[in-house]
Amino acid sequence: MTLQAPPEVEAVVVAVAVDKRLQGGKAEGADVAPRRSQYQNPPSQPVLDSRSVPMVVAAQKRNPPRKTRQQIAAETSKPTDGSDDYVVEAILNDVDFGDVHLFELKWKGFSLAETSWVKESDLKNCRDLYANYMRNRPVNTADLRKFYLLVSEAQSTRPIVITNTVDTVGCPENFTYINENIYSEDIPRPCTPVCPCTCTDNCTKDCECVEGTYYDSSGAMIAGRDVALMECGPKCACSEDCVTRVIQKGSDVNLEIFRTKHKGWGVRSRQHIKKGTFIAEYVGEVITSEDADRRGRDDTAAGLTYLFDLDMNTPKGVISEFSIDAKTHGNVSHFFNHSCDPNLVIHQAFVEHRDPRLHRLAFFTTKDIEPKEELVFDYDPLNDGNGQMTIQCFCGSENCRKIIVF
Repeated sequence: MTLQAPPEVEAVVVAVAVDKRLQGGKAEGADVAPRRSQYQNPPSQPVLDSRSVPMVVAAQKRNPPRKTRQQIAAETSKPTDGSDDYVVEAILNDVDFGDVHLFELKWKGFSLAETSWVKESDLKNCRDLYANYMRNRPVNTADLRKFYLLVSEAQSTRPIVITNTVDTVGCPENFTYINENIYSEDIPRPCTPVCPCTCTDNCTKDCECVEGTYYDSSGAMIAGRDVALMECGPKCACSEDCVTRVIQKGSDVNLEIFRTKHKGWGVRSRQHIKKGTFIAEYVGEVITSEDADRRGRDDTAAGLTYLFDLDMNTPKGVISEFSIDAKTHGNVSHFFNHSCDPNLVIHQAFVEHRDPRLHRLAFFTTKDIEPKEELVFDYDPLNDGNGQMTIQCFCGSENCRKIIVF
């Protein structure tokens, strides 16, 4: 089926946030609130939940992919009849946005990173595909419309789709979707400014802003596991296309927040993702250690914690000065589940400053990711058994440790 060079249409950006509560696993109480760290304890967020909440979003305008006839003709999988028609290969998803019913289209010859959202009235030439999709589509079992308002201010390079075919969980309460960290009043602002580089082209490892090569020419992360990533800052002379600028540009992948049967909400890919790709930054409220301990104590009884220590320069066994709490403020990383066989790794990162107490936290893929594959990381990477809370693990991997300690 074809559509004539489709007009600009309303797109749905579904990005999300939500409260997660543990179910099916016993949370063992402790005198000290559980804390997270990529070194000492697993990073934020519990796994199990049947009452939590998911998703969602803001409308924005977006066109279907545009290519010249020469480009199309050069790729055999694309239309070569000389017309300006775009061939609709499949209808992938649908959602109600206010009074408008929108459908996500996969264009023949274009990747899953180049889908478009169109109104139902624009599908006149795709009735067979439409009928087949409506006949076989998985139906959301929860009303997700309120989530559109929840994250209407969220910024996302790609639309994030939300699906729930498992239960009737609705809109989250007391959660705000944010795009970057927010600082409590008693948190000092980073005090180690970057000395702007004077590079006239792409920066190299000799650039005064960086201390090595962290990304390849495509932006894929190639640094070692424990390497802190340093990027050029806003006052640097290099261009926005500088090879060091990756995290600050945001993610460019299609993600889906989906409801699982045993782990509450999770996040999976909707396209092929290469190894080393930046997926998301872990964001929330930056708070002091004292505040983190108080909040952690309040949440321990429910087996709930989103605290992640900023402990890059903190000796093992010592509590870091600051933490990130994503319980009530966060982004899509809030939904990443645990796995004993993870495909994500988290790195410390610096952009605007070099203050080791207040570094960023960034997730990258550790292998190539297939469409519909869940994105997961290890909550307890050291697997040393040290922690204040234990829950049952449902990751299902062959090397599953059966419990998560954090």
